[in-house]
Amino acid sequence: MAVETPEQLTRKKSVRNYASNVFKESSVSIVSSIVATGNVRRKVFRILVFFLFTAGFLYQCIKFLCYVLQYPTIVNIEMIRPKEYMAPAYTFCNYNIIKRSEFCQTFPDKCADSDEKFCQVQPKYCGGNTTTKVPVKGALNVLENPEFVLQFGHDVNNFLISSAWEKASGPFLRENLEEEIIASCYSLGERIESNLTARYIEKNRRWMFPNDKLVFDPEEHEKFFPNAKPGMLFSVHNPFESVNPFEQGTFMRPGYLYRINIQKEIEELLPYPYKTDCVNYTDVWFKANKTGPRSQEMCRHKCLRDISERCFNCTDTSLLYPKISKYCTLDFINMTMTNDCKPLLDDAFDSCGSSCKEDCVRSKFSYKVQETYLMQNMLSDNEDESRKIKVIIYYDDSEIFKIQYKPQYQEVETFSYIGGFIGIWLGISLVQVADVFESLFLIGRYFCRKGSGACSRKSKNSTGSESI
Repeated sequence: MAVETPEQLTRKKSVRNYASNVFKESSVSIVSSIVATGNVRRKVFRILVFFLFTAGFLYQCIKFLCYVLQYPTIVNIEMIRPKEYMAPAYTFCNYNIIKRSEFCQTFPDKCADSDEKFCQVQPKYCGGNTTTKVPVKGALNVLENPEFVLQFGHDVNNFLISSAWEKASGPFLRENLEEEIIASCYSLGERIESNLTARYIEKNRRWMFPNDKLVFDPEEHEKFFPNAKPGMLFSVHNPFESVNPFEQGTFMRPGYLYRINIQKEIEELLPYPYKTDCVNYTDVWFKANKTGPRSQEMCRHKCLRDISERCFNCTDTSLLYPKISKYCTLDFINMTMTNDCKPLLDDAFDSCGSSCKEDCVRSKFSYKVQETYLMQNMLSDNEDESRKIKVIIYYDDSEIFKIQYKPQYQEVETFSYIGGFIGIWLGISLVQVADVFESLFLIGRYFCRKGSGACSRKSKNSTGSESI
């Protein structure tokens, strides 16, 4: 066992005395009281209490930091009143998919002449022409060809007869999945595959006036079959998302007025590392030179469309993203494809769903529809005028419902919580913590100086003995 020299004992005692003096002058009361206590039992008790509370502080601090590093969020709900707001888009489809006159003109063998008796029963169908053409049974098979649906569908210039703020986009196809029927549709205000920004409207601060007025002619005389139901499908939606009016639309009848009251809702999420893990598709769109999808839903549909184009060289009619070249027929799944397409198709929904994260800013439009009979029907002698569909749209711009996800703890709050733990467990402030570090620094510096001084004296003594 090594025996310490008197010089080493003196140096240790000197350092201990210096440390004791430094801690006695410390502003941390618990440290100075431990050092100043002469009673051994009381000193041991205070040391145990100090270490116990230090352990409690470290435990609570570690648990808190582990929770903070999970990046928890809180939901803030508020009603905002902006000076201007983003207007929705409208998508509409004529419920009568094919124009009978153009179809019978192109395929006369699939149509037969009507007779006077038939036209007496169906006067609107014949339109005063007792020899009008009537499609024969099985003529509807033409709907299996998407190009024919686009060719013989209703032209927007005859369908939407009122002026709008912009030209309607279309035609594009939407599929009635339950009945396996496709129809041509149009949109106003939609911004899919477009470098244009959405339409914004200034807030009307005093009175509630109609924001949009649209008048449609369902062209009842062009019904494909005599017993077909005339009308249209109408949808209100986010301008950055396409919709299927067969799934999210309202059926509107000729001769009626529809008042639509729209309420907007905004949801703001947080990007990674927060659990919402969203993507700002608008930023991505700008970085891609104003190309690509601007919402999660369109990102998914674009991904599926790209797979459809790769495997079948056409776009599935059930997809909402614009086609590249042409639409697929309804039996396209039976088409031949390359070997690498089968696993790609089997995993298509999972891969496209996981690759498209949620949008950091989502705008939703909820609306209520009121249907009333057109008063003009009783006042007008013009039967064609009384069979129009009128749509009046009001924006409830008084308040916008906003749901915002926020970090539960900001950096400043985290710092404050840890400071609170220090105060509760150890009863010290940040100034006192700095005082502790200063004391440790002074003791360490003193120890190093004493150690280097002893080493230098030892080397001098050894040099002197060697010279002797």
